[in-house]
Amino acid sequence: MSKYTVLDDRDPIVYQTIEDHMQQIVAAVLSRIRPRAIILRGSFSQGEGSVVVEGNRLHFLSDYELVAITPHYRHRHWLQTVARQMTAQLGVKTSISRIHPNNIMRNSLGNLPIRDIARPTIAMYEVQNGGRTLYGEHLLNRGPAIDPRTLDIWAGIRLMLNRMAESLDHLPQTSTDWEALHWANKTVLSCAEALLIVHGQYHFSYAERGRRFADLVPDLDTVVARASHLPDLVRRAIAFKLRPSLNLYPEPMTVIWQQVKQACDATLSYVIERYLGFSFSSYAEFPERYLSQLKIQNKIGMSRLWPLPAPLSQNLFLILKSLRARRCPVLGLITHATYPAYQIVFSVVPLVFLGSGEEVLREAHRWLGKVSRLEAPRVEHQAEWDYLRGCIVQAWKDFCYGMFGAI
Repeated sequence: MSKYTVLDDRDPIVYQTIEDHMQQIVAAVLSRIRPRAIILRGSFSQGEGSVVVEGNRLHFLSDYELVAITPHYRHRHWLQTVARQMTAQLGVKTSISRIHPNNIMRNSLGNLPIRDIARPTIAMYEVQNGGRTLYGEHLLNRGPAIDPRTLDIWAGIRLMLNRMAESLDHLPQTSTDWEALHWANKTVLSCAEALLIVHGQYHFSYAERGRRFADLVPDLDTVVARASHLPDLVRRAIAFKLRPSLNLYPEPMTVIWQQVKQACDATLSYVIERYLGFSFSSYAEFPERYLSQLKIQNKIGMSRLWPLPAPLSQNLFLILKSLRARRCPVLGLITHATYPAYQIVFSVVPLVFLGSGEEVLREAHRWLGKVSRLEAPRVEHQAEWDYLRGCIVQAWKDFCYGMFGAI
């Protein structure tokens, strides 16, 4: 197995460059603090990072994702500083999160109070099985081993909604280039991953997920009937992830994105029906049906930690997050306790990413207006879509990014 990418053996410069980068990041962290461990996570830790070799230059499509295990909250600021410095110095987007040792041993990558072993998440399962300790103690397997068959279907839905929201920040794209294909592939892979979770077949390795999805296709008649390109899109997305090549996509970018959206539409409908037990004929009705069926108290489990209603307690966390980021929280976060703000945002993402028509835009504007200050709707359809696209991306970053393991 390759250490960082499948290109390590064929192109030694790839391996050596990444190895040097890891040493520089670790040295920068240790120049001021001594965490119990520094862990590399994500595709580079699994030997599946995406790197393009262009002559003597390397173009990184995957990010460096690291975790520092330390009980000291104040270390968070230094880790953020190092991440910014390394991003600028290495030319690779770098993130370094801080996790309390007690929480990592309770199978949590978050820092909210954890009394017991946390519910299984995709991120923790992948770190536990594919993470790499770069410095200090090996703490990844101190908690109970996570069986991927126990991953909640909600994890797959959340993954899809996150990828849709991220991709909105990169649309519309008409030229076929590395970044455009990178986001298209991340989005279509979220469809495959959600379907694997539904069928208890998820795996931490991209290559193995690709093989398992190919075997699962015969059982996905209803999905493939609505999105016939899905099996081929997943196959090409896996190939692009491991060995990026523009030759994998001869079609115009507009055609690729249309196929990706069809795949998301078919997959989301399939997964939602199996998780929440409802179907929908128009995305205009999606937010209300999604939110009313979600049963937040049971799915998120916050009621066992707080005496307040689950939506209100979660919104209080969002208020603290907003204050810490020096953003003024919307009054609705306090007064609107029927649903958590982040779930309202999630419910609107498919309307902007997949929906069409005036009614869908009106409903997107109405629901997003419950947690965001919006201007009056634009008269022209494209102008309203562009406006809502920017608003939903910002709301997703404010309310969903990192919230309760949102990524």
